[in-house]
Amino acid sequence: MLKVQYSEGRRRRLSPGVVLGASLAFFPQLLFGQASRQYPRRDFQGWTALSVAHPLSESTELLVGGELRYGDDQGHTIYRKISSGFAFHWHRFVTLEPYYQYSVSDSLTGAITPENRIAFAATAGTPWKRWELSDRNTGERRFLENARDWRYRNRVELRRPVTVFRSQMSVFAWDEVFYSSTFGKWYRNRFAVGAGRRLSRRVSIDVFYVRQNDGVSRPGDLNALGMTFRTRF
Repeated sequence: MLKVQYSEGRRRRLSPGVVLGASLAFFPQLLFGQASRQYPRRDFQGWTALSVAHPLSESTELLVGGELRYGDDQGHTIYRKISSGFAFHWHRFVTLEPYYQYSVSDSLTGAITPENRIAFAATAGTPWKRWELSDRNTGERRFLENARDWRYRNRVELRRPVTVFRSQMSVFAWDEVFYSSTFGKWYRNRFAVGAGRRLSRRVSIDVFYVRQNDGVSRPGDLNALGMTFRTRF
């Protein structure tokens, strides 16, 4: 029987560069897959909010609110908010609202970002044919963990009462744009359509779909289903 032996000197070892190149060629996700999963641009979310109003006088209300948002990409609650302020109704069609808000956001990296916010909103509304037209302008001073920001928001809403199966409801659509002093540009747009219904004399609900386009945040392009409960006591 013929035996073939290889000497130690003829054995060749693959260089580290060849091994790395072959690994990236056949398994590119080793280098790029994790990063792309960590910072997606899109997400589907669920938003739930509660707004409570208590009249202090004929033209003044105390406001308290809260909100939770669930992110499908992260699989848990990613945003929690509480707020408190006042609403001053002036000449029927104008409402002024100074308020304070505290929120906590979960990022895709696992970091938790708290934020304190002082804001002032002015809303002007008027009937337009069978619709109610309102324009809400909000200025916000945001105190984040390692940053400060001024932000302006403008939201225009149309709402109309309708009758569905002998039930009184309303349908609405609104669009809101955001400007940030940190980015120095308009960076976010939200558009929503939905319907509202009064559940009792003091409780009402809005159910809506919202689409967000945001070229800065991650995720920034969102599709979300939301519910807002409103009550007075």
